[in-house]
Amino acid sequence: MSKVDKRRAALVNAAYAILIVGALYLFLKYAFWLFFPFIFGFFVAAVLQKPINFTVKKTHMKKGLASGLFVLLFFIIIGCLMSLIGMRIIDEFKNFWNMIRGWAADWSNIVGSLQNRLLLLADKLPASLSLSAKEWLNSTFAELMNTGAPEEAAASSSGAAGLLSKINFSMLKWPINGVLSTAKQIPSILVAALISIISSFFMTSGYDDMVMFVKRQLSTGKRNALTSAKGIFFSSLSKMAKAYTTIILITFAEMALGLNVLRLIGVYKAGFIIAISFVTALIDIFPVLGTGTVLIPWSLYSFIMGNTGMGIGILVIYAVISVIRQIIEPKLVAANLGLPPIMTIMGMYIGLQLFGFIGLFIMPILLTVIKLLNDDGIIKIWKTEAQEKAELAALNEDGEEDTE
Repeated sequence: MSKVDKRRAALVNAAYAILIVGALYLFLKYAFWLFFPFIFGFFVAAVLQKPINFTVKKTHMKKGLASGLFVLLFFIIIGCLMSLIGMRIIDEFKNFWNMIRGWAADWSNIVGSLQNRLLLLADKLPASLSLSAKEWLNSTFAELMNTGAPEEAAASSSGAAGLLSKINFSMLKWPINGVLSTAKQIPSILVAALISIISSFFMTSGYDDMVMFVKRQLSTGKRNALTSAKGIFFSSLSKMAKAYTTIILITFAEMALGLNVLRLIGVYKAGFIIAISFVTALIDIFPVLGTGTVLIPWSLYSFIMGNTGMGIGILVIYAVISVIRQIIEPKLVAANLGLPPIMTIMGMYIGLQLFGFIGLFIMPILLTVIKLLNDDGIIKIWKTEAQEKAELAALNEDGEEDTE
């Protein structure tokens, strides 16, 4: 092949890759949730094929009946697990919310305690600086509480309601609108859930027909490539789920263990350990948020209220979780997905920026599928080490033949 032909082929391949990437981006950005019920149904059908085929082979049951029973059993198990876990979490969150309300009712004490501590620190400064610092603190806290003087801050309202009524809550406009928008979409969500369940039944019973229809449209080579791509995709998906489930369980265990230790030594006296650990573990998945979203404000609150032991304990838990997370996440996710740690992190970040929360998981999976397909020679985007060795071996053989 001449250099011109090679360049032409490279340009064609590049244009083809750009077209596929563009179509994939548009689909994930604008059409994914539209087709999600059917994607979910196909995923359930693909996952249940092995147990269904095994049951049909052993019992000679009709596949349609076996498919219906397995899909029904699948959703019953999922529903029972969600109900049991949800009931426990809701019970924990009720008590947790009561604690949050207690913190809100104690707002005046929090602000007053913080002000007193900062004024004590200002006393230790040189006289000129101390006076300026105290004046700035007094005016700042007076403005914070929207009262004429800081000494009147606690007395100017008879409770949390009076204090909270003076605070500007405009910053909560966006999250409140988000909650209201989600509430308006509940009917659509319920319809989508119902369609997902129905499509799971139909796609599971007609899975073989759908697969054969698609295969008939492809040549033998493309058919084999599609089969390999499907196996690689589901393998990558299971590895991704395993990796993040492990991370969530580790974070949950660290948080629960840390709070239990603090309770044993008498520093932490409240409950809600399961709820707090569960919330922290879920938030820890988000790279923008992380455990610091929960633990840092909690630690600051403890210090302000004079509970130094609790504040230090929470900071220690945060440090341990953060260090372990930084160590295990790249290795665990990369080990399960077959990607270098830097590629995993890049994929997560780019996916989050392009597609939001779902991109956090989809992008590393896509990168993994592309890598494995390239390694297997199904697609050719970059040269692998094995391919380079094969080319070198071929060149050496040609050189030896020419010498002879």
